[in-house]
Amino acid sequence: MEKGPKSFSIIHPETNINNKAFIDDFVVIGKGVSIGSDVYISKGVKIYGKAIIKTGTYIGENCIIGHFQRNQLKEVIASKKPVTDFEGTEVIIDENCIIRAGTIIYSDVRIGAKCQTGHNVLIREKTKIGDSSLIGTNCIIDGNVSIGINANIQTGAYIPLFCSISNNVFMGPYSKLTNDKYMLRKEFELIGPTIEDNVSLGANSIIFPGIRLKKGTIVGAGAVVNKNTEEGDIIVGNPAKRLKKIPDDWK
Repeated sequence: MEKGPKSFSIIHPETNINNKAFIDDFVVIGKGVSIGSDVYISKGVKIYGKAIIKTGTYIGENCIIGHFQRNQLKEVIASKKPVTDFEGTEVIIDENCIIRAGTIIYSDVRIGAKCQTGHNVLIREKTKIGDSSLIGTNCIIDGNVSIGINANIQTGAYIPLFCSISNNVFMGPYSKLTNDKYMLRKEFELIGPTIEDNVSLGANSIIFPGIRLKKGTIVGAGAVVNKNTEEGDIIVGNPAKRLKKIPDDWK
């Protein structure tokens, strides 16, 4: 393991850190963390127990990996023990990922190979993200979410609990999925949208709870979607209505 020039870092003795990993200054690494070959851990990073960071991954400045879930945090506070002694639920960041500065990834998260985040991304527990996906700056994924391979989630997008997003999905800047039909005014089981393969959401579009966007749907910028779509629909407006089908020469 290579260290920064000053090595003001706290590393629990029960870790598994490859000799070819680089650990910069002011880093905190907890019990049970595993760090692979050619991983770069930048200044100020905190990695809590049972995190696995695989070969070739970069973790930017001031990221938190394996952040405690709500019930785990209560346990930590009550114990008054160093956070480096706690092992949360496993979080895995696969090979050759880039996790940019300020990102917070909770425990019980799996991020596939060659994924990237922008700056200041929040990814909460019970989330799985497929290979080669991009999660843009200031995005929030609120947990219990599945995202397929090669997703492109642009700046400021919001994904709440219980959403399912398939492969090759594009979410434009500040697009939002929702999961609470009555906004806590009525008893309602939270359910997010289901987004099938090759769907594109325009900037600032909003998708209502429980909606299914079928394969290849394109949602125009600013559209408010309150009905399911059919395969290949182009929908626009508030409320959104079908404009036409995707032309044959489009992807």
